[in-house]
Amino acid sequence: MVRPIEEVVRAVDEADVEGLRKVDVDDVYKQMDHMMQARPSAMDLYDRWEKQQWAVQDLDFTKDREDWQNLFEPIREALQNTMTLFFIGEQAVTDTLAPLILGAPTEDDRIFLSTQIVDEARHARFFQRFFEDVIGVSGGLHGALEAVRPEAVSGFQRIFDHQLVDIMDRVRLNPTDHAAFVEGVTCYHLIIEGMLALTGQKFSLRTIRRIGILPGFYAGFTAVTRDESRHVNYGVGTARDAVADGYAPNIESVIDSLIEPACWTIIAPDRKFAINDPSMIPEDLRINPREVMEFSLFSLTKRLRVIGLSDGFIRHVEQVGNRTYDACVTEYEQRHGEEHPVRWYDRQAS
Repeated sequence: MVRPIEEVVRAVDEADVEGLRKVDVDDVYKQMDHMMQARPSAMDLYDRWEKQQWAVQDLDFTKDREDWQNLFEPIREALQNTMTLFFIGEQAVTDTLAPLILGAPTEDDRIFLSTQIVDEARHARFFQRFFEDVIGVSGGLHGALEAVRPEAVSGFQRIFDHQLVDIMDRVRLNPTDHAAFVEGVTCYHLIIEGMLALTGQKFSLRTIRRIGILPGFYAGFTAVTRDESRHVNYGVGTARDAVADGYAPNIESVIDSLIEPACWTIIAPDRKFAINDPSMIPEDLRINPREVMEFSLFSLTKRLRVIGLSDGFIRHVEQVGNRTYDACVTEYEQRHGEEHPVRWYDRQAS
């Protein structure tokens, strides 16, 4: 029986961190979309933040430690790589978000963005504690990188080390430049969170839930995803207002510059799959790259429609995204000398 959307939203909104162990991550995405259609203000989102507090110290990782030791080694390595990239991303956002508060146009914007910095710091602490208590790696992000430095992902580096820093510098140097503020929100809330983070969270959490492992991580990372739902919806509202005020070209320029590295980050042809033949992976652990690609573009473009960008530009984003994904698959095969796993999934679907 299909649950009424109001029941789904209420269950997600009201769950404490322990209760989030029982929440299907797909319900968090339904709640997020429902909230997007309701067009919450910055203060509506602030009020949600007050009600949805959770503490990293309340998470119980006892079962996670046992599960981690019993994981098949290639799966454990792949998870640790993914978690390390999320750890890097959360720390990067914590370190660089502050200029947006300086450039925020209203008091309500400043108040909400202040909660986001708190959220991002809590997310970084979540990964820090998981690495310490479950994986056995101390020293925060530095220790995580020393333990297993993820293979270079060129798109990730381009976004986080270059374009994000450049946009934030513009806002920092001239907080009254509203165009720079809009571009910063586009980068953070629509691309980094609305496309990259939501895609990675969905498929990581879905897999963990399917096989019934890492309950403490699942609860905490679901709480992270619920936090992101507020951030992303703030970005949608801010961008919608910006389009109405004539800033659509600024938003489109940032999207245009980031769509290719974002796709490159999601598929990451730089990294070789630990197990290249999906038929050798238990069904519950399989993630179809084609589904990941489609979801990532859908996650972005449905928000671009809500904020009011033109159908022509959205078709352009879809075309560039699909073309980039095709290039990523070809790059993987040329770089590693073997078929990309997506070919196997495509054959199963044909």
